[in-house]
Amino acid sequence: MIKNNFDPFRDRQARQIRNILSTAFVQSLRDLNPASFETTGEQLLKQKISADKKAYILDRISRYRKCITTVEQQGIQSILEQSFVLWDAELFFEVHEILEGQWMVAQGREKAALQGLIRAAGVYILMAWGNQQGAEKMAAKAVRALEENLTALAYFPSPQQLLTSLRNLDPVPPKLRG
Repeated sequence: MIKNNFDPFRDRQARQIRNILSTAFVQSLRDLNPASFETTGEQLLKQKISADKKAYILDRISRYRKCITTVEQQGIQSILEQSFVLWDAELFFEVHEILEGQWMVAQGREKAALQGLIRAAGVYILMAWGNQQGAEKMAAKAVRALEENLTALAYFPSPQQLLTSLRNLDPVPPKLRG
């Protein structure tokens, strides 16, 4: 993650950029059409913004392109499987965004398992910004939800790797696609 001075937790403009760009990306992923995030990124880059915000946008656009290409080339249609592509690209906020829609309509154990994955992504967001205490609390909740409900997910190639990383608060996120 490009950190620099780009801080969506303390800087409203950074938060807006992150949210606008990630929303456009999730829509592009649904449509398998990069036009939405490409256009949004171009519009954001035309604004009067700092160099660190431009670097964030350019980095995201680059990673978004790679993810869309992977999803297209491999014919990945499931939102869960797409979220693992995003995870492996370390797009944790976007993992949260894409899974949230699925979580809202899920029920029972599937809903709890998705919440565990969303929290796991949150752990890596918090660790990237140095919030170790928040990451520890969220990791404990994520581990509990995943351990209790993992079988509710139809696809998850490497759950034990994720659980181990969360338990140890490994700063290097595991690759989830196996």
